[in-house]
Amino acid sequence: MVVTAEQLAGCVAELVRIPSVNPLHRGPIAEAAGPIGEAAIARHLAERLSSLGADDVVLDDVDEGRPNVYARFDGRTDRLVVLDVHTDTVTVEHMTDPPFDGRIDDEFVWGRGALDTKASLGVILALLEQWRADGVTTQPTLLVVGSVCEEAGGLLGAGRFRDWIREHGHRIDQLVVAEPTELAPIHGHKGGAIIEVTVHGKAAHSALPDLGANAIEAMAHVIAAYEAEHRRLQTIEPTTELGTSTLSVTEISGGTGGNVIPAECRITVGQRVVPGQVAHECHERLIEIAHEASPLPVTCRSLLPAQPDGTFGSEAFYQPPDGELVRTLAESAGTSPTVAPFGTNALRYGGLARELCVFGPGRIDDAHQATERVAIADLVRLASCYEAWLTPT
Repeated sequence: MVVTAEQLAGCVAELVRIPSVNPLHRGPIAEAAGPIGEAAIARHLAERLSSLGADDVVLDDVDEGRPNVYARFDGRTDRLVVLDVHTDTVTVEHMTDPPFDGRIDDEFVWGRGALDTKASLGVILALLEQWRADGVTTQPTLLVVGSVCEEAGGLLGAGRFRDWIREHGHRIDQLVVAEPTELAPIHGHKGGAIIEVTVHGKAAHSALPDLGANAIEAMAHVIAAYEAEHRRLQTIEPTTELGTSTLSVTEISGGTGGNVIPAECRITVGQRVVPGQVAHECHERLIEIAHEASPLPVTCRSLLPAQPDGTFGSEAFYQPPDGELVRTLAESAGTSPTVAPFGTNALRYGGLARELCVFGPGRIDDAHQATERVAIADLVRLASCYEAWLTPT
């Protein structure tokens, strides 16, 4: 029996109705719906996956009340493949639709997370239920992962899963990271380094500016230096389809009043890291530029958590597009492999699997909007792709 569109839509809607807003995106609307964070959906997943015959289910606390979920389904072989789906969602405070109603119409499932990324989680749950009813066993051993903290907070769930795999000595053959990619397998995206820069000056009356040290004016030199570095990066010949590295100042704050020389100014600056660059070196270069350019004292801090080796920043994810995993998913979806401008949990999975790609239904352009929906037709297509991957004939 083939899993139906109604089954697929129902499984996705059920997950949408469980709020799982990232704690860094909390707000009054989300708080009124229930506890913030991924604990409720993690418990639901653990129970659901156990009921579907998982051979082992683990709740692994990443932070207080924020567990990853790992569920293993033994296959006809011991070749291990992983589907990683993040369980947190972005804010609902700007939504114009009911965020957690999970309503279904003729074409879509609606609600926060329906697209990003509960669609992928709902589809695999529906398939596992149907396979269990039909006595179907996947060819590879499948590990379904529900990871926390993808939308904000430094990909802590992915980092913890990476460490868990290594602690247990598992060898992953293929790993799919679920994200909206229009069902085109993503075989590369940029990494990143991001820091906060603070210039420290001295306050004074603006009528007597020479008695102070203007932190905003000093920061202008720093911003100009970052602009120059961005222009330099554009002159470097790209080595892959990901193009050149880019650098952007994205936030600025400073000053306390219109008649006060500002004693402090703060910016956020980030660099998108491409293959061939070392993320930690990019991180250190961002700090170096700030110190070189500012005529006043500067402090800098990373806005990403440290890697296990104590370095900061995330390397780019890239592999050739002709691998078996990418080819299987592209052929079953009728799409072509590509690369992406956005980052995902794949930034924590370098070297963890023989093959890695990012894959899922819907467009990333439609994520994080005031309304969110996923096309039921895309859920049906995704189910066919998972079947080609996990139960090949």
